Amino acid sequence: MRKLFGTDGIRGVANNYPMNIEIAMQVGRAIAFIVKDKVKGHRIVIGKDTRISGYMIENALAAGICSMGVDVLLVGPLPTPGIAFITTSMRADAGVVISASHNPFQDNGIKIFSSDGFKLPDEVEAHIEDLIFSDKMAALRPVADEVGKATRIDDARGRYIVFLKNTFPKDYTLDGFHIVLDCANGATYGVAPWVFRELGAKVTPLAITPDGKNINHQCGALHPEIMAAKVKEVGADIGLALDGDGDRLIVADEHGQIVDGDHIMAICAEDLLRRRKL
Repeated sequence: MRKLFGTDGIRGVANNYPMNIEIAMQVGRAIAFIVKDKVKGHRIVIGKDTRISGYMIENALAAGICSMGVDVLLVGPLPTPGIAFITTSMRADAGVVISASHNPFQDNGIKIFSSDGFKLPDEVEAHIEDLIFSDKMAALRPVADEVGKATRIDDARGRYIVFLKNTFPKDYTLDGFHIVLDCANGATYGVAPWVFRELGAKVTPLAITPDGKNINHQCGALHPEIMAAKVKEVGADIGLALDGDGDRLIVADEHGQIVDGDHIMAICAEDLLRRRKL
């Protein structure tokens, strides 16, 4: 059987196989075919990062899903963890992320979450591949009022911001704390600065003007030296550099020294151990 899914969904150059609109539409049809086996209402969330090709792939996915009689909830640019959150909070059957994470803008990808907000099991991805490369879906063609509809969820970003703020301890504040924040011209540009500001921090933002082509370009977690230099320049307390879809983080301390992912995990582990939650 032909294979589409890698270790982190489907990826490739946008508008080339396998990231062309034909496959995207078939992926949408296959996801909808699977969720229609469930008894609850059928809704699938679609979110994306800021790549220029995201709108094209979003439309193809949505068309495929709606053609199978399943509704689509469009949340627009939102970090990957935010799309997982919206999927669970809106009781959707599945969530789809259109992103190629830290890759350049020419690439794009499709990653699918189940209703619990976690990545699909390998066997479900294999089922999707089987459906796409067989004729098992051909007979299912809803017509008239049986087709699905697409709805834009305008407050998805606001919902996620509220959720993130609620994870912060109630007895703590970031008042007087200065953060340099590099959003990589990606999906966090409309979320991360607001979260930290509303928690009281002073934010010096970098790379928050996406144009569809500048995601991850000389910015973000792939180029943390830019954020680190800005920390030293403005005398910030900390620097944070995210990647294009907001699931990768590099930190710099108040001296502009870069703290990588392994070090961050060790710091978090020490904190959990101290609070007896590890």
